Amino acid sequence: MYVLHRDHHTVINKSKGKTCWHWNNLLLFNDTWKSTVDLWITEVIPTIIFSYVIGQVWPIILYYFWAAFLQEKLEHDIQLDVYPCTSGKWHMVHHTNPTKNFGLFIPIWDIIFRTEHARAQ
Repeated sequence: MYVLHRDHHTVINKSKGKTCWHWNNLLLFNDTWKSTVDLWITEVIPTIIFSYVIGQVWPIILYYFWAAFLQEKLEHDIQLDVYPCTSGKWHMVHHTNPTKNFGLFIPIWDIIFRTEHARAQ
């Protein structure tokens, strides 16, 4: 599984040196097939299962809006620093040290499991 996730760390959509949105996000495709398989195993399929279990479609719609339009820019923009939200600088630490800063949105699990690390400088 780590081999698939590691691939996610190699490609970040950029334009003129800044993180940017890319049309492939609309298809929930992450630049390479390995990174896409990782996305589907860790995010898309669990969201579909969760939606099925609770009998609601809103988690799928909310997740799709997040993944297709917001995630790339918010997670990979090194200029974004809105701690305690775990995006931008926080997530980019995970790209340089894949054993740190796993948290999505808030750092609670990283604090509990001691994988929290200072934001990138």
